[in-house]
Formats: sequence, C-alpha cells, structure tokens
Amino acid sequence: MRAYKPTLVASAVLLAFASTGTFAQSANPHGWLDNDHIQTPYGALDFKGGYPTPETTTRLRDAVTLNRAIDVYMAQMPTVSWYAVWKGVAEAGSKQPNQMVIWENLMDANTLLLTGNTETVYGLAAIDLRKGPVVIEVPPKMLGGFSDIRQTEIIGIGPPGADKGQGGKVLLLPPGYSGSVPSGYIVGHSETNHVVFGVRGFLVEGKTDEAVALMKKTRIYALADAAHPPQQTFINGSGKEIDTVFNDTYDYFASLGRIAQEEPANIFTTSDRFAMASIGIESGKAFQPGDAQRKVLAEAAKVGGAYARVNGFDSNDPERLVYPDRRWEWTFIGGSATWDTQGYVNADRRAGFAYSAIGMSPAMASKAVGVGSQYIWSMRDKHGDYLDGGKSYHLHVPPNVPVKNFWSVVVYDAVSRSMLRNGQKFPTVSQYTGPTANADGSYDIWFGPKAPAGKEKNWVETVPNKGWFTIMRFYGPLQPFFDKSWKVDDIELVK
Repeated sequence: MRAYKPTLVASAVLLAFASTGTFAQSANPHGWLDNDHIQTPYGALDFKGGYPTPETTTRLRDAVTLNRAIDVYMAQMPTVSWYAVWKGVAEAGSKQPNQMVIWENLMDANTLLLTGNTETVYGLAAIDLRKGPVVIEVPPKMLGGFSDIRQTEIIGIGPPGADKGQGGKVLLLPPGYSGSVPSGYIVGHSETNHVVFGVRGFLVEGKTDEAVALMKKTRIYALADAAHPPQQTFINGSGKEIDTVFNDTYDYFASLGRIAQEEPANIFTTSDRFAMASIGIESGKAFQPGDAQRKVLAEAAKVGGAYARVNGFDSNDPERLVYPDRRWEWTFIGGSATWDTQGYVNADRRAGFAYSAIGMSPAMASKAVGVGSQYIWSMRDKHGDYLDGGKSYHLHVPPNVPVKNFWSVVVYDAVSRSMLRNGQKFPTVSQYTGPTANADGSYDIWFGPKAPAGKEKNWVETVPNKGWFTIMRFYGPLQPFFDKSWKVDDIELVK
C-alpha cells in the first residue's frame, strides 16, 4: 500500500533544496549556505557570505507566497464552499432577505450544487445575522439543521435534533450577542454572521407534495419583527440555473476576503490568520490586492484546484476503501464529520470531502442502524481506470439492499461535481425511479452514451469526453451494510 502523502505545501520549499542535494555538497559540514549557487525547482538561488542576493530574495518570497496561498486554498475550502452556497441561495430568484429556495419538483442538473441528490426535496435559506437575531419557525418532520459559515452545525433538526422532529421556533443569536433572550425558543448561538439553513423531506408514494407543503410552513424573520413577521418568500429551484459552487479562480480568494471582512477574526485559528495575512487577507480589513498579487492568487487557485482533484479523486489514504477488495470509497473517510479520528484534524480528508460535497453534519457520518444515511462513492471501474463518459459500464446491485428507507445511485460530472447534465431529467437510478429488478431481487444498472436494448429504466446516460463518478446512498442503513455482509459490486466496463 502506498504511503500516505504529505501536505502539498508544508515541505515544498524544503523539497526544492533537498532534491538538489546542495546541502550535502556544501563545504560547510552543517550544510549552511555560504558563497553558493544552487539550482532548485524555483530557479537559481545565489548566496554571498551567507546572504541572499536581491534576485534570490524575490524568487523565494514569490515561491513562499504562492505556496502559502495554496495552503490557504486547501485549508479554507469548507468555509469558501459554504459561502458560495449561502451566496447562491441568497441571490436566487427575487433575492429577498430570508427567502427560502425549495426544489419543489426535486433537484435536477440545472442546479450547480456539490453532489446533490434527486430523491429528497431540498430546502435552503441564507440567513444573515449582521443586523441581529433571527427567528426561524421550523415545521415538524424535517431533517436538517443550521450550520455556520465553516459548515459547523449549530442546531440539528429532526428526530435526533433539538426539536425531536416536532418542529418549533428557533432563535439564532449572532456572534457576541449580549442582549436579552426571550423564552419559548430553541436557542442557537452562532459564531458566524452567515448561517445556512438546510432541510430535506422525503417522497411520499413517489410524490413531493407533502414534503413541499411542510417546508412552506417555514417562516424566517428578524426577532425585531416577531410581533408582525413579513410575508415569507419561497423560490422554486427546480429547473432553475442556480449556482452554489465556488470557483478555482482569483474569485476564490476574493470570497475569502469578503468572509474575513464580515466575520469575527476568531472563527479562524491563529495559524490560519497568519497564513491568510501573509497573502493579504486580514479579518476586518478590506481585501484590495494589486495586479501582481491577483495574478499569484489566481495561479494558487488553479494549482489548489488541481491538487484538490488529486487529493479527492486519487486519494491514497489507507482508510478510504469501503471494502478491501473493491473500488468503492467512503465520502467521510474515518467516519467523522469533524475529521479528527486520528487525534488531529486531517486537512486532506476534510478538503477531499469539501471539494466534491457539502454538509459536514455529524448526522451524515453517524453509524446508527436504521437511522440517518450513509454514502459511498466511486470514480473508477473494477480495474482501477477512471469512469469515461464515452464508454459503457455495468453495475450489479445484489438483492436485499440493506436500507430501511431507500437507496439511490446518482451520477455526477467530474468537473463540476454536480449532477451530470446529460439530457435526462434526473441522472439517477433509485428505489424511487422504478428500475426493473432481476428474479432474485438484484438490480443491473447501466451507464453509457446509449442504453442497452430494453434496459432504459435501469440506465443513466453519460456524455463522451466527460469524466463521471457516482455516489450510492443508503437511507436508513441496516446492519448488513455496516458489518459488510452485504457488498455492492464494482462498476465494470462493457466491451
């Protein structure tokens, strides 16, 4: 098994020197640089009497700035991603304060949302606490919660949540709030001004009506308006071009700069604040980089995005595999939404998830039989090759899928990490889409540009020249899923 890879940047400068063997060649037994000329991946570096030449100083500072910017890109990905969700939802439709977007006819590929699904009704709202506390009247039977801008849960909603599935009035308090708190509320203290409220409802007899009706009982308004709440605005997101995914361009850092302006400094660790300040982003200060700095940050976003794809799509984490003999991988490597099962926060695991998914909720990673959900994904076929939209594949799903509620297989575009835009309304096969079962209760699912004859109900169309991956979801996973006495087969290339 391959050794676990180090972080991209932490040793980059040292590797540049070490790869040349310059230290070992120095006449100084300590390897200290004296009157030396060395060749590195960053170019030639010159020292006179131990001092760097002006050219060397410039070259190394530029290299370190780029490397730190890449580190910032990786470390702050969950925050920037959640801000993109907040912004996309806030700017949808009529752009009204506290509006709620509900995908009333299910989410489809018109919406850019990291690995959304087509089997549950989504509802999202962008809540702004900068003007004071906000009240959210939550209907019963919803599953979801409130998360701050770092994707850290504030309050969970649903049977295991603060409302116990009964609904109620939630009062969100902004950072550092010292005013009075009225009684009768489920109170949440947010450490950030930006909060995302997300809920999902399940289909009833294949229909969305009941879940949508429940979601439309939601009311979001300022505490100051509690006596006379304004009318609630709802936007139907189905079929709409709603973009909630961050960019791998300079805009990534511009977004982080806005977050640093609008949020308390202490949401970032001191080491994070140092790294961000070193590239010009400081809490409470306007981010106004010059042309040269913009160019460096644009390059860092591109390289960061490239590494994020290596980190997520070509992970060599030994704990990533669901089954040792198959290609399926855990979305939550280590089984924790806080990524700290090894005694420290594993930034690579966290970023690997954040580049392709959202919602770092403990409920999504908890291993409880018959409760919640579990997610596994694959971007490779049985032989380890990436899935190619121009080829045809087959997936055998054994009988008795271990779920209390339902299972689904959704196909995503490897570029956008959102649902594949393939011409089908929903790029999925699930318990709800009515696939044809085999005599033993198993299912055969097909992927490719053309459907095998007679297999249309069990087929997802793929697009030539586009890589794709799939997530298999288990809602209400049962014991055979956890003890692995039930295993899904690998995806196989059809020749």
